[in-house]
Amino acid sequence: MRVLMLCTKYPLDSNDRYMTNELAGALVAAGHRVQVVVTDWDAPFGAPASSVRSVDGVDALVISPRRIAGLGPFVEKASKWTLSSLFARREMRKALANETFDLLVCFTPCVTVAAQLVWAIKRWPMRSMLFVHDFFPHHHRSIGLMPAGPVFEIARRTEEHLIRKFDVIGCIWPDNIVYLRKHHRVRPEQRVIWTPLWGEISPPPPRPKEATRKEQGLPLDRKILVFGGQITEGRGVEEMLAAATMAQGARPDLAFLLIGEGRLVELVESHIAAGGNNVIYRRRIPRTEYLSLISACDIGIVCTVAGVDSSSFPSKTIDYLRAGLPIVAAVEQDSDYREFLRRWNIGISIPAGDAIALFEAVIRVVDDQEIAANIAWSARACLEEVFDVRPAVKRLLDAIEQPFDE
Repeated sequence: MRVLMLCTKYPLDSNDRYMTNELAGALVAAGHRVQVVVTDWDAPFGAPASSVRSVDGVDALVISPRRIAGLGPFVEKASKWTLSSLFARREMRKALANETFDLLVCFTPCVTVAAQLVWAIKRWPMRSMLFVHDFFPHHHRSIGLMPAGPVFEIARRTEEHLIRKFDVIGCIWPDNIVYLRKHHRVRPEQRVIWTPLWGEISPPPPRPKEATRKEQGLPLDRKILVFGGQITEGRGVEEMLAAATMAQGARPDLAFLLIGEGRLVELVESHIAAGGNNVIYRRRIPRTEYLSLISACDIGIVCTVAGVDSSSFPSKTIDYLRAGLPIVAAVEQDSDYREFLRRWNIGISIPAGDAIALFEAVIRVVDDQEIAANIAWSARACLEEVFDVRPAVKRLLDAIEQPFDE
């Protein structure tokens, strides 16, 4: 089968794994041909498109974003989403018009690939599947990245229009299927299924924590609490910094390590410069290096924000489990993720937005040796049963190959 994948994040470094390149690689390993078209949000604006083949046999057309600069952040962001998609469609037409495809795979938000998505569906008679990993624009409005009113309504209608084009829609939680149907008009013939996240599940090579800490300049005499991911709104950055401030006097044996990039990096760096000497910041690094680094830590932190009404699944969970870390999660009050941690005995959870509760939860896990002792077995069992990418490929193919009511 010939597969076309549209996305905005696809690491080309074989050591930097993400759910898009893991899925594409697993599809190739299963005997399929995969063509990825990625609008690389992290590439320099205006750079020329390029075609590459990864070591796992995936063909990728890499396209840089476009934007209108100088008219304010809103215009810049809106034009980036719109112009980048239009430019990507032009590059797709030049590079792939003579190809044929049997299956289209996309990820939310659909609006980021709108133009090439619409063109591809018209160009090739193929099945299509959408993975819903967040609910744009509802989630963005909840965390303050999009205003309510006409802008939200235009974005909602556009996203809904694009969602309705797919044959199969996969949601990361069963409850999110209900959320999808409540907030979007799904066509009766569309198949909506549960598709948990996936990822590489092998553990990192064993190495003494002390050796990695020395190499990375990390403290040898403290328990290190790590957060890996986007340093931006909706990730509880302020609450983590507040918890770190509490720990400075009450628990000087703790250090908070934040790894990633985003709009709130300056906030983290300002906190450190103002005397937050128990906070350590590292920029984003390739997945292999990242796994080695977090394996030298003691607890993995997951944070979202209060007031979000759809359940998310932080993908950093998979890496924490691979590293054998207990998880402390500050997430939405009614999140399915809280029950997931409890059921698999891999961590504890508290409601998002409460820095004091976060600090107290961290202390509880640090001081409870039984939690750390039990995590290794629970983590491995969870990884193998839930997150292996090979079952994800099987779920995708089974959903697509089942007869449809035309």
